[in-house]
Amino acid sequence: MSATLPDLADRSGIELLVNSFYHTVRQNQIIGPIFNETIGDNWEAHLPRMYAFWETVLFRSGGYEGDPLAAHLKLIAKTKMDKAKFDHWLKLFEQTVDQHFFGENADHIKRCAVDMANVIHRKINNISNPLP
Repeated sequence: MSATLPDLADRSGIELLVNSFYHTVRQNQIIGPIFNETIGDNWEAHLPRMYAFWETVLFRSGGYEGDPLAAHLKLIAKTKMDKAKFDHWLKLFEQTVDQHFFGENADHIKRCAVDMANVIHRKINNISNPLP
């Protein structure tokens, strides 16, 4: 969290973020097994989809095609998709952003990740929206 770090400004920054994040995730004892079992040896196909996803989220590039909710729904049969796992994913994501970037876009992508994690968790677990 230093002003000496660049902001997240383009596709190359997204690729750095995604590659660094999933490198950490794959080695993580809590959520790594979920990703490694689900993705297996298909990381070369998965990572470009994640580049497109986050680039679309941050820069509205429109390059992502997919349904994150449906993808996460498929995991229910394989593992408990509880709040603790989503919170852990979010913690790793925010740490990775902070390791590489600082600025408005970095803050924005972290807020988007919080929103997505909460929405996906609630929807796949059939939890209604909490009252404000």
